[in-house]
Amino acid sequence: MKGSDWHLSVAQFLLPKAGLLASECEDATALSLRQRRFCVADGATEAYDSRRWAKLLTRYWAASNHLLTKDEFEPWLARLGNHLERRWSRKTLPWYAEEKARSGAFAAFVGLAFIPSEERLVWQAVAVGDSCLVQIREGVIVTALPISEPEAFGYHPALLPSNRQRLRGIGEQVTVASGDTAQHDTFVLLTDAIAAWYLRSTAENPLRVQELARLLDARDTPGFESFVERERADKSLRNDDVAVLRITVD
Repeated sequence: MKGSDWHLSVAQFLLPKAGLLASECEDATALSLRQRRFCVADGATEAYDSRRWAKLLTRYWAASNHLLTKDEFEPWLARLGNHLERRWSRKTLPWYAEEKARSGAFAAFVGLAFIPSEERLVWQAVAVGDSCLVQIREGVIVTALPISEPEAFGYHPALLPSNRQRLRGIGEQVTVASGDTAQHDTFVLLTDAIAAWYLRSTAENPLRVQELARLLDARDTPGFESFVERERADKSLRNDDVAVLRITVD
């Protein structure tokens, strides 16, 4: 089968922290089936306007047809950061917001692209921080990046800044990877709380992961909301925004 003949099916969920409105969710997802590009981002709660920064990162990356190298990440971020700061400059901000805006917005990010060739479909991924890509083949995790162990999630991950003065050396914090795709492979992009849960549950309670897969199959948003509420109540899932974007290759 030619790489261009393979079909990609997508399911996704996005939920805010418990007690918050959907409009307050600081996670973001974006995709382009035409470009075969998919991404999620997690805006840093303590920073200014990080929800918009996460949306900007995902929207522009998914719409692009160019695969960024580590060296290209800095100028790309600088352009997007300028776009965001021009928006801020048109607003009158209270003094405390001005102080936070000077530091800029921050977000974790993971993006996935598929590149077809004559006989295969290659995937390429880029990630910064603790948003993760998991590749599953025949029920087994074969790739997990940039974090592969649930214990490795912490409270100070690397983040993509909007402030150009904080961009120096950002390429060194970028994880870039690629690999082959097999028919029926599944790729899941997850923000940090659900990524840590996914990796832990795969090892300790795979039935819960299978339940999540069924909810994604059914695109059952109310069921997913109930599922997340239960996992949070059980203390299995940290109370944080949740973004899940799953791509199945057929």
